[in-house]
Amino acid sequence: MFSRIAAATGVTDEVKRPLILDGKHPAVRLLIARYHQKAGHANKEKVLNELHQRFWILGLRNAVRSVTHACQFCKLHRARAFTPPMGDLPESRLAHHQRPFSFVGLDYFGPVLVSVGRRREKRYVALFTCLVIRAVHLEVVHSLSTDAAIMCLRRFIARRGTPQEIWSDHGTAFVGASRELQALYGNSVEIYAANESINWRFIPPAAPFMGGAWERLIRSVKEALKTTLREQAPSDEVLSTLLAEAEAIINTRPLTHVSLDSDADEALTPSHFLLTSPSGPPIPATLTEADLLSRNKWRRAVRLADHFWQRWVREYLPSLSPRTGGGSPPNIAIGDIVIICDSNLPRGSWPKGRVTAVYPGRDGIIRVADVATAAGVFRRPLKKLAKIHVAL
Repeated sequence: MFSRIAAATGVTDEVKRPLILDGKHPAVRLLIARYHQKAGHANKEKVLNELHQRFWILGLRNAVRSVTHACQFCKLHRARAFTPPMGDLPESRLAHHQRPFSFVGLDYFGPVLVSVGRRREKRYVALFTCLVIRAVHLEVVHSLSTDAAIMCLRRFIARRGTPQEIWSDHGTAFVGASRELQALYGNSVEIYAANESINWRFIPPAAPFMGGAWERLIRSVKEALKTTLREQAPSDEVLSTLLAEAEAIINTRPLTHVSLDSDADEALTPSHFLLTSPSGPPIPATLTEADLLSRNKWRRAVRLADHFWQRWVREYLPSLSPRTGGGSPPNIAIGDIVIICDSNLPRGSWPKGRVTAVYPGRDGIIRVADVATAAGVFRRPLKKLAKIHVAL
């Protein structure tokens, strides 16, 4: 079939008389896919222009769009990780009227260089945070071994009491410490101290955002150390002193709104629960005269503690209620093909696998899944998984 530009000079016959092809034919779709690959999987306008120079393809734009959408390489690069809605806070974050450090979050940071004689050695810092009152306790750890983690935990328990729950990430030392405790005190870690049990709970691997309760405090401790650490490599004694000072600074930070009204109560801080006040015990208005005049000091202490917990419930607890970050329930099920998003690897080499198990929360929304890959089964949060549709 001759076109209307047959008399044009300086152009090839392919331009004058292009082949007429059906964009829905499988062979034509393979031709479009070839041009799509030659264009480096670029935008479809470039592919349209290249094809239009040689062929007259019926429904070309729709055909190019369909081939691009079905391209497996483009699927992998277009895949986006799930963004499930923010979940409810666990009970360990809301357990008021409990002894401080009954529910603990644990993490390490470091290393910090210290001077030992003429040499320098590495030290690490274990941060224990009360998940309820947000107080911190810092311990120096000499290594990342399981034994060092257990000794650090024993020192913490000796000073702060035995916690009911410990939350941490899947650090090698923490997992090893949990296994050692299970072997020593039973599979359920029962009767670890004072006939109490420690329930060690791990957040999913590669999910630091699920440990934000202690990750943010690590940053605060580092900032406090910057203002006090003058030497590049202090001695062990100096480091312990600086950590104690940093701990005091963090525990006096306000948890509630700081009012400038002279008649208002001072802002609630973690030290109110640990020391009754950052600057000496106050006399709350809720105390009765009989309590103040009583010789039973324990009654006054109980009333003070109850006063601070009432303020915690009234002022701090509502601040935890807003749910930040949007998202919709993820569409994922066992058997789906996903890729594991790993910021340490190039996007093209992210591992691909099949979902073998899902873990819905108390609200029924799935936020964690097990993925079987060629290297094994990995448990990952959905924020690190991207669903792809594999062409059959």
